[in-house]
Amino acid sequence: MTNTELLTTVSVRNLHKYYQVVDKKYNIISGLNFEVKQGDIVSVEGASGVGKSTLLNILGAMDSFDEGSVEVCGVSLGNLNERQREVFRAERISFIFQQHLLLPDFTAIENVMMPLLISKMNPALARESAKEILGLVGLGERLESFPSQLSGGESARVGVARALVGKKQLILADEPTGNLDRENSRHLMDLIKDLQSEFKFSLILVTHDMELASMAHKRNRIESGKLTPVN
Repeated sequence: MTNTELLTTVSVRNLHKYYQVVDKKYNIISGLNFEVKQGDIVSVEGASGVGKSTLLNILGAMDSFDEGSVEVCGVSLGNLNERQREVFRAERISFIFQQHLLLPDFTAIENVMMPLLISKMNPALARESAKEILGLVGLGERLESFPSQLSGGESARVGVARALVGKKQLILADEPTGNLDRENSRHLMDLIKDLQSEFKFSLILVTHDMELASMAHKRNRIESGKLTPVN
């Protein structure tokens, strides 16, 4: 592998994604090209329904595509079977969701430990790693709190901690501030940016929030199935 390949986290070439509705085919992504370098924060902006989340799901091996090539963290996604997709997601990438998707019957630290336990890490080591990350996001005193006992901002920070705990090369964030008020949104944005600066992961932000998008190193808008740079 060359040095150039090592510096590329995401490479998408001539990507197409179709949806069939009755007898009509809709091209939601049409000849899209996209590249993310190691350590980049990149935004994908646009209105609802233009394909932002579809693109993120393809990059995260949650959805298939019809034409083109997609390489993420050195893995070509086009030929993976479902089991290989599961392994890829577990080993290579993390997600930050708008809804946080915390497990309600597990404490904050148990939620953050979950990806490590799934990857067969020793439970004691997983707990120590989760404790460290929760401390970094300012929740060192809320380790044993359940999601119902956390505020919206605190739940969002648990979601960020869970994404970071495995020290993945790429994090995919789908409207991460969408359920937060402006103050908590800004706090979360600042937190993510500080952590990205420290850990140097690549981050793709899918959002229609222009303030969130402004934290990106490179901004893109998706229109008519293609990405164009935002000046």
